[in-house]
Amino acid sequence: MHQSNTTIGVFIVCLKTLFRHKRYLYLFFFFFFFPIYILINRLFLLLDYFFIPSIKNTIVSNPLFIMGFNRSGTTFFHKFLSRSNQFTIATAWDMILPSIVLKKLFQPFVYILSKMRLDRIEEKDKGHEVKLDQVEEDEMLLFLHKLDSKWVTNNLVPWMLYQYRDFSRNIGIDSIHNIKRNKDSFSFYKNFWKRQIYLQNNKPILSKANPFVFKIDSLLSTFPDAKIIFIVRDPLETIASYFSMQEKIKYGNTMTQNELELYRKEAYKEIIDWYKATEDAQNKMNPSHFIVLTYDDLIHDLEGSIERCFALSDKTISNQFRETINEKTRQTYVKKHQNKTVIDFGFSTEEIKKDFDFIYKKYFNKT
Repeated sequence: MHQSNTTIGVFIVCLKTLFRHKRYLYLFFFFFFFPIYILINRLFLLLDYFFIPSIKNTIVSNPLFIMGFNRSGTTFFHKFLSRSNQFTIATAWDMILPSIVLKKLFQPFVYILSKMRLDRIEEKDKGHEVKLDQVEEDEMLLFLHKLDSKWVTNNLVPWMLYQYRDFSRNIGIDSIHNIKRNKDSFSFYKNFWKRQIYLQNNKPILSKANPFVFKIDSLLSTFPDAKIIFIVRDPLETIASYFSMQEKIKYGNTMTQNELELYRKEAYKEIIDWYKATEDAQNKMNPSHFIVLTYDDLIHDLEGSIERCFALSDKTISNQFRETINEKTRQTYVKKHQNKTVIDFGFSTEEIKKDFDFIYKKYFNKT
């Protein structure tokens, strides 16, 4: 039976997957609360235009995007650049409630959660801390409001990745079947940033949007003047780090060993596609509109990496941010996570070097 890659279609497949795997509590909450959440947000997004009509005319220009496979240093770099206060950014709370009016109404609630230390969505020791008031990846927006995201199968319902293989791989990508879907998603996305720019004095946006590399055509169609920072890390390191994190986060740690093995088999194929999509994206862009950094560049030449990013965005580093950079570079790098190796997840070093030969030859001079 053909499944529809729409918000409703993905919602239905999620429910079927949760039911089949007997995750009845998740199914109950998702079935009842997701539609209510969507309806409330849509209503208040419309009210924004009634109370603040000028956001329609807000211009989004010269946006800066950070992309790379998960566990490549993109989160660190995104958060660090956001400390410059020279870009428009978005927090997790902004993406949960994108309406300006609705955020105003819930602001006291956020303050109470913060005071009670209940504003953390994901713990830091799980590999990726998520707090309501911290800058967060844009994929969260399309995940929460459109289900048009790799997060659906990476986080919410990982069983889908192998149970509905073809359907899952078609979510969150550019394809002939997704033209209308992507146009609608990026219209929603652009209007979100108009609100953020309105609230943050018309500064250019800074976005971490890792999976957008699969929708580079749609992205560039929406933002023709977009500049992109691609970050590449050794696949041996990202794969081990990624699967280590997946064991710890919610949903991932509810899977049986057999389910995890089935999931990893499909996820590994997606990781190969991710690296290939990064290379394809560069071939589609004007060379003056992107730069490529490696993970080692961030560790050993943070200042130089930031300077390249600001030059790409036609901006000058402020004196205050320069001090922040200098303070950071004086610190000694300490690895925060002790991950398993790829062998622990059923992969061999030789297999990965062969499958990612195009990456090793270009960036790491390894065979």
